[in-house]
Amino acid sequence: MRRMIPLLKNPSGFFESARLDGWKPPFKFFLQITVFLSIATPIVNYLGVESTDFSSSYQAQIIAYRLIRNSLLDQYGLYAYFIEALLILGFACIILVFGTGFLHVIYKLMGGKGSALNAWKAMCYGVGPCVLGGFLPYISLFAGFYSLLLQLYVGPKVLYAVQESRAIFLLALIIALTFIEMFMLGTTVGF
Repeated sequence: MRRMIPLLKNPSGFFESARLDGWKPPFKFFLQITVFLSIATPIVNYLGVESTDFSSSYQAQIIAYRLIRNSLLDQYGLYAYFIEALLILGFACIILVFGTGFLHVIYKLMGGKGSALNAWKAMCYGVGPCVLGGFLPYISLFAGFYSLLLQLYVGPKVLYAVQESRAIFLLALIIALTFIEMFMLGTTVGF
């Protein structure tokens, strides 16, 4: 967590210094944020705040909540919230792997230079802002947007050395598609 302040204070400088990181330091950072969210989210869910696009910055939170609400809560009662914590952790790791692959392919197609480790770092470190309320209504929108900005724009722009105009185009396209889907279907990214 000692890396959180530099990440939030100077994201470009942070990702520049993260060039030398292997796969473990970013993954450790990701796990710390995800474990925190996987504990905080079931608590606020138990207190009556549902995990939706307006109250959760991770898709894993929404998927896990819907699963326990629709099938596990009736069966396991209060224990379903403990299961939810494990589900958030598991789904977050699965999304991390798929997001890394997606990001790597997109940035390579855009002329970026580097390995999939760059996308891994962007995805792992990019979740940092989610700790600042990524489980609270409406605050999670700001945390999630800042996270998206780090994952899809700042991190890859620095780590892949992609042209800024291309990175901005990708970010704008993904945000536009997300808002279109959210307002038309009431969901984000198919969830």
